[in-house]
Amino acid sequence: MKLLVYISLIIPLLIVGQSKVKLDESFDPTTLHDWPSSKARIEQIKSLKAYYTSVGDDIDTVEISEYSSFVFRVQLGSTNDYDEAIALETRAAQTFEDEIIMQFDSPYYKIRVGKMNNREDAQSLQQFAIQNGYRRAWVIRTENIPELEK
Repeated sequence: MKLLVYISLIIPLLIVGQSKVKLDESFDPTTLHDWPSSKARIEQIKSLKAYYTSVGDDIDTVEISEYSSFVFRVQLGSTNDYDEAIALETRAAQTFEDEIIMQFDSPYYKIRVGKMNNREDAQSLQQFAIQNGYRRAWVIRTENIPELEK
């Protein structure tokens, strides 16, 4: 009987005593500049909330001009393993003639190809990617940051 009383007192204390550990995800490995084997350009992205707030009710196209705030790209894959991301980027460089970007969004490395001004061209590139073995390729509208391309 005493054992049951002790257990009934100890278990709630153990449960209450556990606290959730907050992980610090503010570290960005792209600031280390130790990516010598990658030919891809690494860029930062905004949060989805900021993206959707900035997009508002705009139609899904961008103007063809020297600079537009958004472009369409085809995402070939996403992984949290750096070596796997480099392998995917290397394979993509052999398949595509378009610009290839490795984008880090904690904790994932995203491999994207192309820089189109309209969704139709990006969908054509997506079909090409699917035909070449990238079965999960999909079109994404992303921010255009020309200063990172120099």
